[in-house]
Amino acid sequence: MHSYSKWVGIFVFASKMAFAATLYVVPPETSGVVPATNYSSWATAATNIQQALDVAATGDLILVTNGTYYLTGEFIIAKAVTLRSFKDGVTDREGTILNGNYPATSNRCLCVSNAAALVDGFTVTNGYTGAAHVLTGGGGGGLKLYKGTVTNCLITGNQAVLNGGGASIFSGGLLVGCTVTGNAATNATSNDGGYGGGIVLNGGTVRKCVISKNRSGYQGGGVWIYTSGATLEECTIANNHAQPLPGVPLSSGQGGGVWFGWGGTVARCEIISNSVGSSSTGNNIGVAGVSVGSGGVLRDSLVAYNSSPGYGGGVAGGTGRTVTNCVIRNNTAVYGGGISPGGTALFVGCTIISNSSAAFVQGGIMRNCLFANNSAGIWGQATSAGTYQNCTIVGNAGVGIRFSVPGVVENCIVYNNNSGGNNWSYDGTGSGSTWTNSCTYPLPTGTYDVGTVTNAPAFVNLAGGDYHLTGASPCVDKGVFRSWMAGAVNLDGTARIKSAAVDMGAFESPPPRGTMLQVF
Repeated sequence: MHSYSKWVGIFVFASKMAFAATLYVVPPETSGVVPATNYSSWATAATNIQQALDVAATGDLILVTNGTYYLTGEFIIAKAVTLRSFKDGVTDREGTILNGNYPATSNRCLCVSNAAALVDGFTVTNGYTGAAHVLTGGGGGGLKLYKGTVTNCLITGNQAVLNGGGASIFSGGLLVGCTVTGNAATNATSNDGGYGGGIVLNGGTVRKCVISKNRSGYQGGGVWIYTSGATLEECTIANNHAQPLPGVPLSSGQGGGVWFGWGGTVARCEIISNSVGSSSTGNNIGVAGVSVGSGGVLRDSLVAYNSSPGYGGGVAGGTGRTVTNCVIRNNTAVYGGGISPGGTALFVGCTIISNSSAAFVQGGIMRNCLFANNSAGIWGQATSAGTYQNCTIVGNAGVGIRFSVPGVVENCIVYNNNSGGNNWSYDGTGSGSTWTNSCTYPLPTGTYDVGTVTNAPAFVNLAGGDYHLTGASPCVDKGVFRSWMAGAVNLDGTARIKSAAVDMGAFESPPPRGTMLQVF
């Protein structure tokens, strides 16, 4: 009985394999080709991709030789097949081109809607999609990826009226190892357009891709993330731009690199040299690097060299946003060159260094963070100057923290800022701030406890940018315990509490063996 079942299983598997076939496609102008209905050789190849797809069965491989394939309509892959470019035994994405032929035709290049479909190694260009919103299945001038996998493709020179100039991706889609560059979603005429110059994500995953030099007319010059099921990971998002076109009734672009709508995750990415602009004068211009929306998570990423002529050079986030283990450096803005938190935003384990200013704060919690060597310090204003827990704020030009409204400082080191002058300042209602078990100079006026000290923190190497504490530091074991510390780590990634009590600042003493941190 078992033997019979075994051989039947093998027979069924072999039969299924027997039905899998390889089909071949060549450009229409190829000489010497006589197409046959099964397209089973280069001599009998199809002369357009749709012909091969029409006769392909589940599991078939369609090989497409190099050349330009002008499309007269959207090419839809709804079968479980593999479509792969082919030249001299390998894929040839630069030489095998799916051209949407815009403006001669007005159609998207490619739609993939089968979970087992694979597209590998093409240039997808010159596609166009109209005013359909991603919420109704629209978007994606070059590619709409409902389900399946698209890999090793160059998506460039495509346009969308509303969202996803290069691609729109949904919950079943995986875009991996692709370059998305030079696409646009700029035709924003209200608050409902110009989203995601490169990609709009309404679910799905984008992994190990380069997303560069795209443009949106409102939000997400590189990527616009709409929903909590969307993931952007191990990608480089660089040199994208968000700015309304002249005459459009929107004040400015938002999220030059990435803009989150409602949820989603960005992890292990490099978000570099993105920018935003305005259709009018003034500083009310959105963040250049990453604008984290409600429920969104940004983690383990580098955000650097982004630029805004208004608010927020690096990262902005309000209520329900979380930013963890990120390096945010060398960003510029009029206000908040590094970060711009508000509401109940949570920044944990971040290194914010060498920005035009450290932070423009309107609320939020900053925990185990280092703010160092920024051209200006932290400015807290509006309704809350924020809560700072175990942060090290050092070496910034100007005061370390300016409180225009009350803030909370716990277990922090605010020292060696302002060229040796005051490390903090109050204006407005800022004198209502509270200090607990912290190290600063001079002693704060207003509310502070007996655990707040003014002695120098005794860093391992202040001049060299090593802000770990020596054993002689007055900050060692002098912090106050808070419930979040149980099981937490410090900025080194080791235990937050190592001995009798928690230390002040972002680092716990002693540092791990072999640790050398230099901040410039």
